[in-house]
Amino acid sequence: MRISVSPSLENYLKVILQLQEDGNAARITDLAERLSVAKSSANQAVKLLKDQGLVKHEKYGQLELTERGSALAREISKRHEVLMSFLVDVLKVDLATAENDACLMEHAISPATMEKLSSYVEQQLGYPLEEEQPSGEKAKSGMKILKKLDAVLPGTRARVVKLTSKGALGHRLMEMGIMPGTEILVEAYAPMGDPIEIKVRGYSLAIRKAEASNVLVELIL
Repeated sequence: MRISVSPSLENYLKVILQLQEDGNAARITDLAERLSVAKSSANQAVKLLKDQGLVKHEKYGQLELTERGSALAREISKRHEVLMSFLVDVLKVDLATAENDACLMEHAISPATMEKLSSYVEQQLGYPLEEEQPSGEKAKSGMKILKKLDAVLPGTRARVVKLTSKGALGHRLMEMGIMPGTEILVEAYAPMGDPIEIKVRGYSLAIRKAEASNVLVELIL
């Protein structure tokens, strides 16, 4: 049975999950900062989530998602990823508009519609959105050669298959325009090998190797 949680509380769950996946402690102050709300508002939201059995929290302590809370937070994050892929890669909506629309739509879309939309996006992209990362940095699947972006040589074109980070870093990568289906040209490496200069959607960007290691790409041969 789907847990009924308000859109506002869903946003809190999503941010707690992002903080945990990035290896950071999740506290009331962190939530207030990420969501641009007062600490009193964040504290009240956490109390509601705790009452619903979605969050564990002792006064002045760290926040921890319960098993139910973690499952719901991952479901919300998956909805956002699918909607972003649909809006940007299928409909070609600009990133800023897509991010705003996805944040609104993720709270209202039904499980049945989401399942069908996910299947449609996968058909359009040509691979599963939940494709598992192969062991090692390289794998062959038919004619596909998969690598982490930080291992791609300058002058090589590649297509993003998956972002392996689901937290704040994954969100930052999507804000940069790096998401499944996006074509990337690796232009050059800095003299010390970091950062990496890439071209995405017609824009030149610099990305740290640590960030690039969270981007799984398919080489375009």
